[in-house]
Amino acid sequence: MSLPDPARAGSPVTSERSDSSIASARPLGVLGLGAVAVILLGAIATAIPYAGYAGEGYSPVNHFISELGERPQSQLAVVFNAGVVIGGIGLGLFLAIVSRHLTGRYRPALLLAGSVAGTSGTLVGLFPMDTHAAHRLASDVFFLSGWIVAAIFSLWLATGRRRGIPRLLLAPGILCVAVSLIFIGVYSTYHPIDPNANIVARSAMWTVPLLEWASLLSLLLWFVCLSAVLVRQKAD
Repeated sequence: MSLPDPARAGSPVTSERSDSSIASARPLGVLGLGAVAVILLGAIATAIPYAGYAGEGYSPVNHFISELGERPQSQLAVVFNAGVVIGGIGLGLFLAIVSRHLTGRYRPALLLAGSVAGTSGTLVGLFPMDTHAAHRLASDVFFLSGWIVAAIFSLWLATGRRRGIPRLLLAPGILCVAVSLIFIGVYSTYHPIDPNANIVARSAMWTVPLLEWASLLSLLLWFVCLSAVLVRQKAD
């Protein structure tokens, strides 16, 4: 992984490691890809047999992500929740390792944001939708912190030449930040009368869950792009 060695970094912005790439780049990239795959495969496997309170099938355009983990209703909720827990732990570890090789203020910032996002994401699976208040807290913290991870890394990438890390990674980072902020803005206006009530009636397309899915997928896309770059790195 061709990120600067923090132990040798002189400047918090422009300092570069000049001798070799980090030997753990490929395994780290595999960790990132594997964690994303676990989350997505768990969601897909759970969505296939899903039947809602009105007997409807699952659709990301009008169902919240967490409805897949709602134990009284989702037949394979345990699969989805397990995938979220395992994937959350994996991505949290991924970010912790990546943060060690950033420079200056970006290193503790990414470590803090990654710890919050990874922990809250894991808690989403440990406290499914039917736990109500605990789940909403974990989910809210995850969506409020997830985009910050991509933002911090993108700022680090944009403020100096980073050997082996292409500037093209700015594109998925900016996309993640933009989509997530739009979702947060729309979600802030969503105030159901009873947040614990079962969702029976819903429109064919519902902006709030659709943007929630878009926010999550844009973040996972950023993880995939960064992980793919690391997998392609050659360890010296």
